[in-house]
Amino acid sequence: MTPAPTTTGNAPGTTTWVTSPEAVAAAQRMTAARAVGDPVCSLSAVGQPNPSLVPQVGRIGIGHYGDYWCLIW
Repeated sequence: MTPAPTTTGNAPGTTTWVTSPEAVAAAQRMTAARAVGDPVCSLSAVGQPNPSLVPQVGRIGIGHYGDYWCLIW
């Protein structure tokens, strides 16, 4: 289940997280291949991505399928 898009605020230094169709498609490809990594993703993970690896940027697209995650920034 992909989390619903959320906004953490509009103040400087906050990040907007949105569901990205491209990231969801990449997560589906990784699930089918049973392998982490897709050229579309800035960060790929099986299981929850490590939050310390995610930069403080204005917007991050997320996609999730099975145990695979794709983040795009």
